[in-house]
Amino acid sequence: MSLSDFSAAGAGEPWATTSQNDVPEPSVESALEKEKLIKDIITLRDGLRGLLVRVTETEAENEKLAKDNEMLSVYIDNLTRNSVVAAGTKR
Repeated sequence: MSLSDFSAAGAGEPWATTSQNDVPEPSVESALEKEKLIKDIITLRDGLRGLLVRVTETEAENEKLAKDNEMLSVYIDNLTRNSVVAAGTKR
């Protein structure tokens, strides 16, 4: 099979663009529906961005609180050890 077989078979140009007559004119309703869908998509995208910012802030706050909890745990452990040592020397 050669490239000349395609043109001889009447298949037309395989990469030819469609003519303006083949594409239907969009109706007013479809244009309005498309506009509404685009606005909805933009609104949802902005909402998603807001949620992403909130998640990022919450993760940062969570990390800070985890570090604070670790520091307090070490502090409490040190106080407990010191009070046991101090109670043992007073006997």
